[in-house]
Amino acid sequence: MCVAVGLTSSGIGDLLYYLLGWVNGKLPDVSVADSFWLASYVAIAVGLSSLIVGGYGARRIDVDGLIDIGSFAVLAVILATQISAVRTIVDNTSLPISTRVIWTAYPILDAALLGVVVQAMFSRRLRGRSGVCLIVGVALWLVSDFTSLMIADASVVSKWADVGWMIGAVSLALAAWPTNIAGPIREQAFARPRVTDARLVITLMPLVVPGVIEVWESSYGYRPNPVGMLAGTFLLVVLAFARSTRLVKARQRQEEALTRSTRFYAALAENSSDAVIVVDEAGRILNDAPNLAVMLGRAGAATRGMDVIELIRPGDRDAARSVLARWWSTSGVVDESEVRATEYNGSERWFGVRAANLSNDPAVGGMVINLRDITDRKRVERELSHSAFHDSLTGLANRALFHDRLEQALLRTSRTGMGVAVVSLDLDGFKTINDVGGHDAGDEVLREVASRLSSAVRTLDTVSRLGGDEFAILIEEAPRARDEAELVADRVLQSLTAPFSAGAQHIVLSASIGIAVGDIADTASSMIRNADMAMYKAKNTGKAKWTSYEPAMATETLERIALENDLRRALELQQFRLVYQPVIDLQANEVVGFEALLRWDHPSRGVINPVTFVPIAESNGSIVAIGRWVLEAACGTAANWQHSYPQAQLTMAVNLSARQIATPDIVDHVAAALDKSGFPAASLILEMTESVLVQDPELAARRLHELRALGVRLAIDDFGTGYSSLSYLRQFPIDILKIDKSFTDTITERSNLPPIVRGMLDLAKTMDMQTVAEGIEHDIQADSLRDQHCEFGQGFLFAEPLTIEEAAALLAQSPATGPTVRGRYR
Repeated sequence: MCVAVGLTSSGIGDLLYYLLGWVNGKLPDVSVADSFWLASYVAIAVGLSSLIVGGYGARRIDVDGLIDIGSFAVLAVILATQISAVRTIVDNTSLPISTRVIWTAYPILDAALLGVVVQAMFSRRLRGRSGVCLIVGVALWLVSDFTSLMIADASVVSKWADVGWMIGAVSLALAAWPTNIAGPIREQAFARPRVTDARLVITLMPLVVPGVIEVWESSYGYRPNPVGMLAGTFLLVVLAFARSTRLVKARQRQEEALTRSTRFYAALAENSSDAVIVVDEAGRILNDAPNLAVMLGRAGAATRGMDVIELIRPGDRDAARSVLARWWSTSGVVDESEVRATEYNGSERWFGVRAANLSNDPAVGGMVINLRDITDRKRVERELSHSAFHDSLTGLANRALFHDRLEQALLRTSRTGMGVAVVSLDLDGFKTINDVGGHDAGDEVLREVASRLSSAVRTLDTVSRLGGDEFAILIEEAPRARDEAELVADRVLQSLTAPFSAGAQHIVLSASIGIAVGDIADTASSMIRNADMAMYKAKNTGKAKWTSYEPAMATETLERIALENDLRRALELQQFRLVYQPVIDLQANEVVGFEALLRWDHPSRGVINPVTFVPIAESNGSIVAIGRWVLEAACGTAANWQHSYPQAQLTMAVNLSARQIATPDIVDHVAAALDKSGFPAASLILEMTESVLVQDPELAARRLHELRALGVRLAIDDFGTGYSSLSYLRQFPIDILKIDKSFTDTITERSNLPPIVRGMLDLAKTMDMQTVAEGIEHDIQADSLRDQHCEFGQGFLFAEPLTIEEAAALLAQSPATGPTVRGRYR
């Protein structure tokens, strides 16, 4: 902006100069035009001063730059006054003093302005086109002004001076537009120059100029007035002293900053957990690194001159040499690695290494290596890796590691021809240990099982805990894999015969074992699946034994899958129905209620027994919807019968599964079935087995109390077949005990009731519970139970499960032709 103002002022001066010449008939020596020309110098100087004070918007003044400009201006005055043409004008007393001052001012201002531009160029605040144009423009003005003073021919002066002034003005205009002359300032405006001896010499050089001028004038016999020269010399001395002083102080500041920086980085190195070393191409350490000595257990030892390869673990040194050679082959590239080093006491430590080849940097001259102790991190990584592939309770391989090793074993088998086999085992009745002794006792048993399994196999075999109480053994590189697997299975069964300690108790366990031998077509997943199928076959056919996989087992599994798929739509397709088995009052020989039993009329398989499909429904969760349908259907049927036979007040027993007990909605389902049917809650009996209750005793107790609050009654089905019946019996609000058929079958004499049955009846009386004997098929059983005051019974002796029509017909029979309908559960 100021440069533009200066150029405009110069143009106005030109216009006034020639206007006055046209009015007066001749060009004036000094006129008002000179004030505009001189003002143009001031405006341009102010514009260029932004380069000295720090650019647009900056507040910091470059004192060194101002001193340099002052020195240049003084030199310009001295030189200008000593040039013969200028000196002639100054000494010409015939001219008015104002004329002499104005004419002399032009070359002096040109020289001073040129000094501003040159100083800005040398300080790198002005570069490119702007700098060149400014130098050219100011230089042309300077030459034109000197020319106008030195050449006597006015026509020649006017012609060439005008050309110089015009081109100079154009050059200054190009410098100011369109590029911002202060643009580069923002990056380097105040970057402190490096203080060198050369800069100090340059600062003192102006002091030589007065002496040179004196010598030159003496050689020509000229003796001017010494006052001006002395004044100029004094000013130069003052400016040079100020500049030199600032340079010395700047150098001191740089040295102090360097010292502080050195101390700062030394403190960082000393207090850092890392170590930084520089090594040469031979691997020798070129610096002292106290932290490295501490890391290696050699505190205080000198590291300079040590061979860095010798610090590496012996087994890793060849690899370390290869890595170091690779790093030396690339310059300036940063690379990272990890190495194991040996401490003074022989222990092993891990270091993270970050290296940069700075051999081309003369200040470094080697490979810079940063070392960080990562021993703790590597230990944690090993622990995490072990946890990821090992069972936390037993320390055995987990499912992921077992699967991986099985895959590797199959690959080796394809190359070597050696056999591979999987032995899968599941502990029989393990859940009882958790139920009786708690999970701590169960964990103790699992650890002991793991120890016994590990002792029963070869060292190259893998024992794995797949989850819960399920284990697997991988047998590999066996010439006769099947024989070896069978021997291992026998040893495992034998190892489990010794009692286990579960807290204060001693428990005998067994296992169901499945064996699968691999062939070339097998995968890890297929072998585990086959071994599991064989294991479940062993469990379903007697337990405590091993069974080898046979292809027919896969067919059974496929049939189970197909049955599961059909089961998902059976309720929607209305394929379920209920049959009803009468419950008899043994003393009165009367029908007092029914138990609702579920049947599945499969379109292609015929009638399917609940023993077949209920476990499947339990596993896939469909039992909840099926159970709700059973509740609604049974309550609706019982309500109709009570309406038809109001004097009977019949009961209806419905079985609940473990999945139903676990669902929070079971209470709402029961309440909804009662409300919808209008069946009295007191007439509904909900049955569940002991195994259902002991899976989660706390949840079961809470749920049973919620059901009991509805007014229904609760019964334990198959009582005596579980493992925790007596210990949990007081915990649950039970009304009825149902004696399992297996105990009823033990009754062979009317007068000699088996002790186990007598004990159950006595227990029920003691706890104020009713009893129902299941599976009564012979009169002697009914008579014996009746003699011992067992209240109720059911079984084929009285009736098989009946359809709804058959049950209605039974109820319609008269007392003379069949069981009456008087009475009910107390």
